Amino acid sequence: MSHYNRDIWLIRHAPACPPGYLYGHTDADIGQIETATQERLQQKLADCQYLCSSPAKRCVRTCQALFPDHTPPHLIAAFWEQYFGDWEGLAYPDLPDLGSMNGQELAKFTPPNGESFLDLCARIQPAFYSLLQDVDVQQIAVFAHAGVIRAVLALVFDSPEAALKCEIDPLSITHLRVLPDNQFSLVCINQGG
Repeated sequence: MSHYNRDIWLIRHAPACPPGYLYGHTDADIGQIETATQERLQQKLADCQYLCSSPAKRCVRTCQALFPDHTPPHLIAAFWEQYFGDWEGLAYPDLPDLGSMNGQELAKFTPPNGESFLDLCARIQPAFYSLLQDVDVQQIAVFAHAGVIRAVLALVFDSPEAALKCEIDPLSITHLRVLPDNQFSLVCINQGG
């Protein structure tokens, strides 16, 4: 276990292409990242010593666009986005209206043949703790999905419901500081590139 503070940079992938669909575990590519955005993100992430990613093409390609001269990222299978079951790949207008739900109901809600946000947290959180235990460097970049980043924030807030209230935009950074006792300090959420 580390005896110093560490920085974890959670980067949501670039916008999926084509836009307008619920991808989840459906693999989608990304479009071109604007040069100015790419340069700003590269500057913010310049000190990252370890790169890891969801196996999804949209995450790996985002990582490669920001770190073109780096070795490929370490892929963490558990960091796939939430699985939306029968809703995978549907256009957003074709998704059913869930009506009004409070935070607990939303966290427990499971799409047909998919997984709930609580299921996602149960998959992501042990893998995230393993990453912290196994990789002893000061700066780690994690290229992932909005749901994965919220699942990590559920650890930080000790509340899945609070994490679901966070917006996580494409190409945004959520920056955590990991303290020596594996407590977390939140530096920023959803900071644009």
